Amino acid sequence: MKHALLLVFLAAQQFPLAVAMAQTKLPPSARAIFLDAEQARMIKAKTETAPVKPRLTPVLDGDGVPVDQAVQSVAPDVGALSWTFDVPHAGRYLATLEFSHRRHGNAFELSCGQQTLTGYVPDTRGSLALFEVGVMDLAAGPQTLTLRNTKTVEKTWMAVGSIYLRPVAQHAITKPQIRAVIAKMKPHKLPTELLVPVVFSDHMVLQRDMPVPIWGRAAPGADISVKFAGQTKEARTDAAGRWMVKLDPLKAGGPFELEVSDGSKTTRFTDVLVGEVWFGSGQSNMEVAVKFLPRWAKPNAQFECDEDTKQLLEAGAHPQIRISAVTRDHNKTPAWFALTAENCLKAPALMSCAAVLLRQHLNVPIGIIVRCESSSTSGIWLSRDTVESDAEIQRQLREYAQTEYPQLLAAYPARLKAWEVAVAKAKADGQREPGKPSAPALPGGFPLWFYSEGRFEHYGANYPARIANVAPFAMRGIVWDQGESGTGIAGANQSAVMPALVTSWRAAWGQGDLPFIYIDKKNFTATHHKALAALPNTARADHHGLSTINHPPDKAAYARRIVEQMLEKVYNLPRPSGSRAPQ
Repeated sequence: MKHALLLVFLAAQQFPLAVAMAQTKLPPSARAIFLDAEQARMIKAKTETAPVKPRLTPVLDGDGVPVDQAVQSVAPDVGALSWTFDVPHAGRYLATLEFSHRRHGNAFELSCGQQTLTGYVPDTRGSLALFEVGVMDLAAGPQTLTLRNTKTVEKTWMAVGSIYLRPVAQHAITKPQIRAVIAKMKPHKLPTELLVPVVFSDHMVLQRDMPVPIWGRAAPGADISVKFAGQTKEARTDAAGRWMVKLDPLKAGGPFELEVSDGSKTTRFTDVLVGEVWFGSGQSNMEVAVKFLPRWAKPNAQFECDEDTKQLLEAGAHPQIRISAVTRDHNKTPAWFALTAENCLKAPALMSCAAVLLRQHLNVPIGIIVRCESSSTSGIWLSRDTVESDAEIQRQLREYAQTEYPQLLAAYPARLKAWEVAVAKAKADGQREPGKPSAPALPGGFPLWFYSEGRFEHYGANYPARIANVAPFAMRGIVWDQGESGTGIAGANQSAVMPALVTSWRAAWGQGDLPFIYIDKKNFTATHHKALAALPNTARADHHGLSTINHPPDKAAYARRIVEQMLEKVYNLPRPSGSRAPQ
């Protein structure tokens, strides 16, 4: 049975209540207070107050299309946001902050009367996340809540979406449940024109021999028409402006033109091919281009990739190999481009080599989508809902909280003392001082050098911007190269996080047991391999006999191991002569 949740909205001028009812599964007595950023006031110098002008900013909505939502930035040198509101019942309330941050994060204070809670919000890549701030005692009647940005690593600021205050009796409510309630109650600006995700562009490759989703946004109730290779598909947008069609299975070939229209606006994508599409993700070994050099490399240093990789790409570059790459240090746009001898040095080396080798066997157009980030943990590639609802991840976090974390916390003062002694000795000897040890990470958290207070949760940061806006683009399978940086979720190991990643990505793509090939790492444990092997349609590209340094230069050799798995496990073709089975 569904029960009503009373949500108290802030009035624009003083504090009369604007009340709305939301359907949820909470107990009948559950009452929460919802404070939207649009209804706050800005406190400036000399305590001057002014209404906050609503600022609509594009926030990825989970389907990969930017949708304007109301948020308010709080810069360190501007002041604070303040809400005046009525508390219907006195009691203890848990405060949850909905925020967005595009850089390293910042510390903040949340105050009500003499009570002040502190926290540190991390980088969310521009998507909206939740931060559990803490507990406040609120008296019935009018109250004033103030949110202040107190310290930043750089001159950056967070954008606030809302603050959600719920009675402590509702402590067991999960973040996914809170996120769902906020999403229903927060004002959204509906799309007014045709929008298509950024993964679609000229020169792209669509997957052959399976239904191909084409999706996006437009004004609610708009009639959408999609034309491609002799097919015409139609749909009508729903109340949120969403639409999707699926092209019938296509045969390899091209080039074609893809046309999408809502009657008033028409978008055309040209030079579109049909062939085999693969998705690559992970950290730096997936990211690095052929011409990659570490930042500390000397002038005129050689490329990190070996000569075999460079020659393979220069010789194998072909107009029917297309790449869409979003990385931190190289390609900044997801627009597709053809692999040529001129641009191959800038292309992601591992998957580009795999595309060249795969085309030699299949002789069809090959499309490679790469979404990766150097030094990234596996935890930032899952959705926040997945991390917060996965049974095994949560079990490991509870176990860490009960056993390992108390032990680490108890040992931390001794580590600090040893560090102080080491610093004194380094100064006396004229040596470089050692870095200060980080405090033990809270369960689910992630320690960084600038982490000062509060609960730093970095998981889920890359999912909205780099995964949600690709799924459900039709593809043959996924290649994963990550492991050196761990999970980034204190208390949860790869044996829990990686199966959750594979399962949740497959659900997002909706293609059943989408093939998942991962690069073996020297620090992987037998438990890690066993957890992934227990999932259907997964395969391991073995590293035995290859370089296993931090950035192996022989990308072509690793690509051959990947393609061996593709041919045998996905295409049911024999392994190339001379290849070896995984150890």
